[in-house]
Amino acid sequence: MATEPEQGHESGLSRRVRFLCLLTLMAGLLGLAAVLAPGLLGQGPAIPGLPLPWWAMALGFAATEAFVLHIQTRREAQTISFSEVPLVLGLFFAAPLAVVVGRLVAGTVAMVGYRRTPPLKIAFNIALLVGETSLAIAVFRALAPAPDSSSPGTWLAAYAAALAADVLAAAAISGVIAAYDGGVDLRALLSDAGSLVVPLIGTTLGLLAVLALTASPTAGWLLAICGVLSLLAFRSYAALAQRHLNLERLYRFSESVSRTSDAGELLADVLAEARDLLSCESATVVSAPTADGVVTRVSLGASGELVRWVGPAPASASWMTDAVVREGRPVLLPRGTRDPRARGWLAEQGLRDAVVVPLSGSAGIAGALVVGNRLGDVRTFDRDDVLLLETVANHAGVALHNDELIGRLRHDALHDALTGLPNRTHLQRGVTAALDDVAAGRVPGTTVMILDLDEFKEVNDTLGHHQGDALLVEVGVRLTAAVGAAGTVARLGGDEFAVLLPASADEEHAFRIARRLLQVLEQPVPLDGLAVEIGASIGIALAPAHAADPAALLKCADLAMYDAKSSTGGMRLYEPDLHATSPRRLTLVSELRAALHDGSVVVHVQPKAELGSGRVVGVEALVRWDHPERGWVPPDDFVPVAERSGLLGVLTSRVLDATLAACARWRADGQDLGVAVNLSTRSLQDPALVDEIAELLLQHGVPADRLTLEVTESSVMADPGRAIALLEQLRGLGVRLSIDDFGTGYSSLSYLQQLPVQEVKIDRGFVAALSTDAENAAIVRAIVDLARHLGLEVVAEGVEDQATWDLLSSMGCHLVQGWHLAPAMPTEELPRWLAAHQGAPGSTRLPAV
Repeated sequence: MATEPEQGHESGLSRRVRFLCLLTLMAGLLGLAAVLAPGLLGQGPAIPGLPLPWWAMALGFAATEAFVLHIQTRREAQTISFSEVPLVLGLFFAAPLAVVVGRLVAGTVAMVGYRRTPPLKIAFNIALLVGETSLAIAVFRALAPAPDSSSPGTWLAAYAAALAADVLAAAAISGVIAAYDGGVDLRALLSDAGSLVVPLIGTTLGLLAVLALTASPTAGWLLAICGVLSLLAFRSYAALAQRHLNLERLYRFSESVSRTSDAGELLADVLAEARDLLSCESATVVSAPTADGVVTRVSLGASGELVRWVGPAPASASWMTDAVVREGRPVLLPRGTRDPRARGWLAEQGLRDAVVVPLSGSAGIAGALVVGNRLGDVRTFDRDDVLLLETVANHAGVALHNDELIGRLRHDALHDALTGLPNRTHLQRGVTAALDDVAAGRVPGTTVMILDLDEFKEVNDTLGHHQGDALLVEVGVRLTAAVGAAGTVARLGGDEFAVLLPASADEEHAFRIARRLLQVLEQPVPLDGLAVEIGASIGIALAPAHAADPAALLKCADLAMYDAKSSTGGMRLYEPDLHATSPRRLTLVSELRAALHDGSVVVHVQPKAELGSGRVVGVEALVRWDHPERGWVPPDDFVPVAERSGLLGVLTSRVLDATLAACARWRADGQDLGVAVNLSTRSLQDPALVDEIAELLLQHGVPADRLTLEVTESSVMADPGRAIALLEQLRGLGVRLSIDDFGTGYSSLSYLQQLPVQEVKIDRGFVAALSTDAENAAIVRAIVDLARHLGLEVVAEGVEDQATWDLLSSMGCHLVQGWHLAPAMPTEELPRWLAAHQGAPGSTRLPAV
């Protein structure tokens, strides 16, 4: 048995010290041979009857060297052969010099011509062969009692000689390993003692051959035939044992990759197993080149970590890329290859030999698996190694593809298919984790926002669901960009989104983010050649201030969002009273729908009079709901419900129809009064409103100028382009237009100039404290002056006393409305009220009812 150390390892002692150690070992081996040579060189064969020449010994040693089993253990290759058979024959039938020369010639030819061993290693192995052969001859000649092949003492001498040679070889190899690796693993060395069984078997076979030849020289032919057959059988067994070992390793590899769920760990397992299976120094995965020629290399570091490198693929490797990645065939680059391209590539990669096989991915060949630098110099890569590495690559490709599929399924389970944003499940997990951090004191709090788009149903109905999907995708992109690294945007379904700010419960910070979200949605979205403007309503809930449970926190944000839909600001922070009113509002939806059909929703009117004469010139229509159990439900409670539940259009139609019908009756009775009806924000987005009003005016026979439509500043500014266009169409019908609650919104000269209105209605908040608040009086006076210069009539609502009436009259206000004149009343009671006050003197003496 011979053991050959592997070269090129850079750990352990310095290169110079290693070289000196190696020279010392070689000198010691040659010195041992020199000491033993004087007593051996002049001697003849131990049994002179059948002398073997040096060339016969060389043939015998060469035959055993050609049929060997190489076993890789750690960083060394163990070569198991039956070289003890020709050695024992030489001890008995050849002169010592012939044995040494024959073994030296056979070993040198094998190293130079077959194994292509490096020069330094050839020199060491020659010294080792000379030293161990000389020692074996010396031990045999010293211990053999007589040149008698049948003597047990002679047999023991042969065993001792073979073992002495193997022990010397093991000691020399251990010295080399100590020099290269910095020490010897004694436990591993002792565990290798079991390999001495092979020399004992070889020695026994050699002794049997000696006995046969001593009995009859012609038995040599039978021995030769038996030897050849035995060597062939031994080689077949060696190959079968190696395949069995590889299968066992492949089985362990399959088990390992099936248990690994992380892609990084899986790749590390693949590289480690490829390196171990093929007994080589390096294993690397190289990706297929990108369009601009960039490749990614992932290799296994010394301590098992993954080392990545990204850079341009060398031009010299194009042939390798064409063969492996494009054509899908493996490439074998054995040691000593004469292909100039292969030699150049190996030199560029710093390898002595290599195998490269395709690595498949989900979309075809994704790259290549490369192993290089076969450990030991006794053999290089061959076709069997190619097949083995292809099997590893196939296993790896399937495992990586399965891991990719599992990762995709996990991603799809937690993300919205349309926008790619996290879905409701992902959000709930994120909220749960954030609240755990809050409870543990790692973060001060967390914030959840629920955002619902306005008018999304109209986009779907008008442009189709495909354009609606495109709008949702664009909204997701804008929201994600607006939130940035501060949090996570999720789509809950439909046109509802959510934002999680996991490490902030700052109310002001939440409002800043919310305002930023509303601002990015103000920019029109191009859809099907149209610039579509869409707004949103946002509800905000903070933890732990509002809730410490994920479901409760989301519900708080949801309630705040629904309340924001009925407000003008577009966003609302959760308040506890929203919880109390929420169940009531839910029941109001179904009850309101029924009330709109059974006539429980009615119209009341409040008169408006001229300040100068006190003459009643019109009324404002106010919707009322007479609930059978709750009594009169305030408009502030059910109008937002109608707006959110899609009933606002029906409610607006009911109010317009009832108001114009009453106006037609009053006109028939000789009372030519104008009527005013409020329009909501959603009404201004309804393109069918103009046709509906024109049809109702025609149906009831009411002149268009007797109908005044009141809109708020905020309802117009929610979508100025669309609202102003619709107001222009209404103005074209001849309908009068009024700005309601003026002074609470934008209230600027340029703003008024853009709107086709004839009337400004001052908010009751300014009028109520007019006689006691000088600042309010200044604001009202400025509004009256502004409107008069623009040719607009001014209506003051909320006039509750005579002092306010007189002050408004002195300012030049045109019309008043309020309890000092009359409360709101059913439409059928207005004629009686008018009859009772027809003879009332001037405006200052109109009594309140």
